[in-house]
Amino acid sequence: MHTTSSSRLRHRRLSQRGVSLVEVMVGLVIGLVASLVIVRSFSASETFRRNIGGVADTVQTAAISGARLGMLFEEGGASFVRGRNVWGCKLVAKRNKATLLPAGSAFAAPFAAFPTTVRVLPVGILDGGDAASDIVMVMSGSSAAGNRDMPLNGTPPPTDKLTFLNPNGIAIANAGTAVDDLFLIVPQEVAAGPGDCQIVQAASDYSGGAPKTDASLGLSVMPAMAEVVGPASYTDVRLNVDSASFGPIESTAGSPSAFHLGREAASTFSLVSVNANGELVELDLLQRRGAQSFGENVVLFKARYGVDNGVGGTANDNAIDEWIAPSEAGWTLASLMDGTSARAQRIDQIKAIRIGLVVRSPQVVATGARLTQIELFGDLSGSRKITRDLTKDEQRYAYQVFDWVIPLRNMKSVPK
Repeated sequence: MHTTSSSRLRHRRLSQRGVSLVEVMVGLVIGLVASLVIVRSFSASETFRRNIGGVADTVQTAAISGARLGMLFEEGGASFVRGRNVWGCKLVAKRNKATLLPAGSAFAAPFAAFPTTVRVLPVGILDGGDAASDIVMVMSGSSAAGNRDMPLNGTPPPTDKLTFLNPNGIAIANAGTAVDDLFLIVPQEVAAGPGDCQIVQAASDYSGGAPKTDASLGLSVMPAMAEVVGPASYTDVRLNVDSASFGPIESTAGSPSAFHLGREAASTFSLVSVNANGELVELDLLQRRGAQSFGENVVLFKARYGVDNGVGGTANDNAIDEWIAPSEAGWTLASLMDGTSARAQRIDQIKAIRIGLVVRSPQVVATGARLTQIELFGDLSGSRKITRDLTKDEQRYAYQVFDWVIPLRNMKSVPK
C-alpha cells in the first residue's frame, strides 16, 4: 500500500511540472521573429501602396489638367484667323466705364511678369526659363458664324450703332435668350502695322432686320446678304452703351470691321500659369470671372510653338516643321507683340502648341533610387530642351513628366 501511494505522488508531481525556461525563450524568439516579419511586410505593403497612389494621383492631375488645356488651346485663333490686321492689334476693353485693357497695373501673381499691354495672338508664351513655369496666353472667339469679318457699311455710324455689310450671316443668340454677344472692332486701313482693336457688346435690340432660325446651330441667324435682296442685306447691330457693357465704340477711324466673338461668356482671353501653391491657374483678362485653378502639385509648366515655316519640311502645308522655344530670337513674346505688320506672317505659322507638365506626388515616397533631375522636350536640342535639378527636399517625392501636342485647329484656315 505504501508503494502504491508513492507511485501516485510521483505521477502527480510529473503531471504538474509545466513549461521550462528554455521553452519559454524559444517561444519568445519565434514570436519576435514573426512580429518583425509582419511589421516589415506591412511596412513594405504600405510603402508600395503610397508609391502607387502617388503615381495614380499625378496621372489623375495630368488628365484633368490636359482636358482643360485642350479645351482652351484647340480653339486658339477662332473668330480671328480669316481677318486682316487682326494679329498684333492692341486690345482695348472697357467695362463699367473702367479700363480693363491695357491694364493700369501689373496682373496678380503668378502673372505679374506678363505685359499689361496685350495684343491679339492665337497663343503667346512668356518664357520662364528652365527653373520657372511659362505664362501662356490664348485668345479665341466662339462664333457659329465663322472666322470672317463684317465691314462697317458706308459712313461712320453713331457710336451706339453699327451697320454691318453682312456677307456671311451672324449667329447672334439662342431663341428666348438675352443677347450679350461680343464683337471685336478692328481697323482695316492702317498706315503702318495693326491699329487698336476694341471689344464691344451688342444690345438686346441688336437688329432692325428679321433673323432666321438655323436648326443646325440652334441659333437665330441674320441671313447672309446673298440670301436677301435690297436693304435687308444690311444688318443693324446696336451696341449696349450702359455702364455695365463693353461698349460703346470709341473710334471708327481706319475703316473698321467687326469680328463676332459669340456669347459674352464663351470667348476666351486667358492667361495660364502655375502659382506659388503648385496649382495651374487661369486668369480671365476681361475680368468676367475670378482666377480659377484646375490642377494641383504642378512643379513645372512649359510650352513650345509648333510652326509651319519650311525649316526641315515644306512651308505652308499645315504640318509642323519645328518646335520653337519662346526664348528664341523673333519668337519671344515681346517680338510677337511688337505691333508691326511683319509679325502677322510669323503668327500665321503657329499651328500647334506643345505642352510639358511636371507633376509631383502629393506625399513623400520611399525609394532607393531618387530622381535628381527632370527633363522636358528631351527629343529637342539646345535651348529647346529643358533640364532642371531637384533639391534634396524635392528628391523625397515622385515625379511624372507629361508631354502632349495641342493642334490649333483654326490656324489651318487660309489667312485673309
